[in-house]
Amino acid sequence: MALISITINDKKIIEANEGALLIDALSAQGIYLPSACGSSGKCGLCKVKVSNAAPIHTDSELNLLTEQERMDGFHLACQVKITSSLQITLAPEFLSAQDYISVLEKKVFLTRDIVELTLKLISPTSISFHAGQYITLKMPSVADRKAAFRPFSIASSNTEHSFIQLNIRLNPEGTVTPWIFNELKEGQEVRFSGPRGNFYIRNTLRPMLFIAGGSGMAPVRSILKTMRDHRSNRPALFFFGALTQKDLFYLDEMQVLQKDLPGFVFTPALSNEPQESDWKGERGLITEVMDRIIKGNLAEYEAYLCGKPAMVNGCIPLLEKKNIQKERVFYDLFNSPKQVK
Repeated sequence: MALISITINDKKIIEANEGALLIDALSAQGIYLPSACGSSGKCGLCKVKVSNAAPIHTDSELNLLTEQERMDGFHLACQVKITSSLQITLAPEFLSAQDYISVLEKKVFLTRDIVELTLKLISPTSISFHAGQYITLKMPSVADRKAAFRPFSIASSNTEHSFIQLNIRLNPEGTVTPWIFNELKEGQEVRFSGPRGNFYIRNTLRPMLFIAGGSGMAPVRSILKTMRDHRSNRPALFFFGALTQKDLFYLDEMQVLQKDLPGFVFTPALSNEPQESDWKGERGLITEVMDRIIKGNLAEYEAYLCGKPAMVNGCIPLLEKKNIQKERVFYDLFNSPKQVK
């Protein structure tokens, strides 16, 4: 079988078997693109710019890429079969990440469908990352089950170098998260690569607005704990959405952070809590709650959004209405970070 060259960012050249998928060729070289659909072309996360000899866009790419992205040469790496030499462009962080071997030191169920993993590093023994970035975790192959990779945001402070924590939400129809919930045991080896991502705290003194839901708590928690450890006094508002009280977690920790960070205010809101319950806090979709509570001009703020696409898409017009500049809005869809365009 012929070997075909792939040039990455005009610097790095790798070789792959003719007919292989681009995403598999990259992962074989330790370059793991975000993916949450088993390379079936359903999630749209593995975007890559192809500068030459690009194939015709598949139906999946027509559905998941904007017209402008297609015109600019973007493809989904899981949809590109390698038939001739390629020149591609990746974000720099995909080339600077490392492979890690860790051990699952602790596994804690935070809610019925969100688990906290503490991974103690074995090799290398330390990690450095920007608060808010993510890693790509590997589920090993077993019998007929192929290995798979999924991105998950780091939930711990970047002042901790010997371990990382993750908050992972169960997708019952998925492949990797059921393995994490049902099979992965404390003491077991876990491999991952990283860090990656453009969703991280910016080096400014601007006040910050965080809006997240579910396991979207993870990168915000990382940022807040990092701010505390570095004694940052930047004002920060955090609106966190959940369905019911049973879906809330880290409430005690958020109360402590409000004491440790003078400018920090945490506002949880429930969208499906029974009316007769004892809940005294905010109710409604988190976007509605944020809009209701914040009346003033937020032109000086940076906004960090992490949650499902519907939540993020609902936030963006509200932030524009409150005069937050687009270049200061960062969001994370299924842990695949990018900046609002």
